[in-house]
Amino acid sequence: MERKRIDVRDNRIEDSIAIRLAIFYLVFMSILSVWYFLNLSAVYIGGILLFTAFGYIFSYLRRRKNNVILKIFMTIGMLYLLRQFFVELIKNPFDPRLPLGVFLINLNTLHSLDLPTRLDLSFSFFISLILMVISGIFARESLFIVFILFYLLGFVITLFLLNNYKPSFSRVAISFFIVLLIGFLLFPILPKNIHIGFRQDIMSQLITRITNIQGELSSPYSMQNTNLYKLPEGRKIPPLPFDKEEYYGFAPFVDLRQRGMLSSTLVFRVLTSWEVYHRGIAFDTYNGFGWYQSEEEIKDVTTMSQPFLLKNNPPPESMLNRATYFIEKDIPSNIVFLPHNSQRLYFPSPLIFIDGEEGYRAPFDLPKGLIYTSFYKDIYPLAKDLLNAKIPDKYKFRRYLQLPNLPRRIYDLTFEITKSYEKPWDKLMAIKKYLERYEYSLDIPPLPDDMDAVDDFLFVTKKGYCEQFASAFAVMARIIGIPSRFITGYGPGDLNPWTGMFEVKVKNAHAWVEVYLEPVGWIPIDPTPFTPLIEERDKSLSVNLLSVLFASMGKVIEGLFVLLYKITLEYRYVVFALSILFIIWFFQYLMDRIRLIQEDRIFRRVIKKLKKKGLIKDNISLYEMMRPLGEDGIKFAGLYYALKFAPLSEEEKRNYLNEMKDYAKKILSNLSARSQKKI
Repeated sequence: MERKRIDVRDNRIEDSIAIRLAIFYLVFMSILSVWYFLNLSAVYIGGILLFTAFGYIFSYLRRRKNNVILKIFMTIGMLYLLRQFFVELIKNPFDPRLPLGVFLINLNTLHSLDLPTRLDLSFSFFISLILMVISGIFARESLFIVFILFYLLGFVITLFLLNNYKPSFSRVAISFFIVLLIGFLLFPILPKNIHIGFRQDIMSQLITRITNIQGELSSPYSMQNTNLYKLPEGRKIPPLPFDKEEYYGFAPFVDLRQRGMLSSTLVFRVLTSWEVYHRGIAFDTYNGFGWYQSEEEIKDVTTMSQPFLLKNNPPPESMLNRATYFIEKDIPSNIVFLPHNSQRLYFPSPLIFIDGEEGYRAPFDLPKGLIYTSFYKDIYPLAKDLLNAKIPDKYKFRRYLQLPNLPRRIYDLTFEITKSYEKPWDKLMAIKKYLERYEYSLDIPPLPDDMDAVDDFLFVTKKGYCEQFASAFAVMARIIGIPSRFITGYGPGDLNPWTGMFEVKVKNAHAWVEVYLEPVGWIPIDPTPFTPLIEERDKSLSVNLLSVLFASMGKVIEGLFVLLYKITLEYRYVVFALSILFIIWFFQYLMDRIRLIQEDRIFRRVIKKLKKKGLIKDNISLYEMMRPLGEDGIKFAGLYYALKFAPLSEEEKRNYLNEMKDYAKKILSNLSARSQKKI
């Protein structure tokens, strides 16, 4: 059966205003998407959209002109744009998304001045597809779904128009719904972190500005004279005011007297394969009501070419896991958050600092839009290695065994918990299990002036934040002779299956512990028991059954998508390949359906019904096939042949097509009443 296919090589003048408007709409949506997700200038994009609209009008009005002079200037302009693209690419080889996006936008805008044929319009159509792919690769928000939705609507309409098919509104709506449904079901479970060798988005543009930071910790709390808290009389100084937007653990002194609930402000997004803790600062000294670093050892590390090598002889990147950080707010701190055991770091600065506890700091506060990437080992020690690990030399690790004058009952409790165990690791796990008896709560009373923070947590309050759990574990580990240090950073955050990124908010700030055992080294342990997410709620609001029901359904659906996404990570390359094959098959099927002109679709539907009833056979001519149906079948076949091959006028085509529909309905009505349906 002959089919009319899309012919993008058609060099005939395109007079269809509908096709031009549909493709302009796609270009418009793709430019808006790139503008939003690549943070381009609003003034620049506004000018681009106005120029593009002018270009489409101008090219339509002059579609039958040669425009030789215009084409010469356009060629010169395109060569200039290509030159600028390579210049920008050389300036920042690690992040070509901006040069590529700007180049394609400018190229498409310039090309809009000369769009006489369908081939030229199709070029703009495919450029819009590429722009959507670029914005999709680097979209870090679920808002991208909205752009996709509006783009898909225009995409479906454009495919119909390019195939000279004028469907009913209901058919367009059904096609759009099917495409949208498949996308919504497939997109959330697709692995978003498959790396195929490109270096894009590994770090943002190099920052070389001069600052006063020489490796010291920069944070809102460090601006206060927190060093006074380290003195013996520091206990008499009241704690600093609580700031719900800034975690007090990212300060030179972690004051365990602080109370309050952190906000839900987004701090950064992380693209990585697995949940990881984001290590910030390590503290070695406990004074009864807080933690601080006893030795401020700062080393600077410079590099002439990325990456920074954080360990001696690190493995190649192909053997490491990757975590790319996207800073989403101006962070008034120079702490570089990294996964434990990071080996290589791409950071947009020629200089970074390392403190004595393996914490990393930038020479500037981290601005919104900063991107950096860590390559880290995600290998947890084997159980047998942990069980066989030994306590290291106490003299070498004496600062990690330091303790203030603690109440005797803390020692007694620790020895009671661990007395049945011989191996250091078993003792640590016994302490961790014991702490699971305590309640995680953000609603705890103030620390009394005369009480040790760990003593108050273990024997009086018996509930607390992660800081209380981590402090108790670190202190009890030191009591049994195991070196430990108190760590602050961020927890893994929440996985967004639509973007494939972990979203880390202020309230995800966390504290945990690292212990040292030979020959394993520093081992991270989180003693805080699992707790449901606690958020601020307006208790004055009434709760009704429907709101609870729909909220619960939303959580279940979200959890299902997250679970499916985590499962696909295990087999991400297989899932990715199968998904690509499915998308190719689906669009091929969709194109085959669209390519059929109206008489072909009517004919196919009738033949399919007749074959299902066993009334016709294959491998015979059309007239022989229709003869058992009588005169209606013969006339139906004749009208089909006439529409396919006869040189008919437009009016004759309409009349023949209407007659063919009538005979199709007659044939189907003779089969069963249920076969009557709109052709």
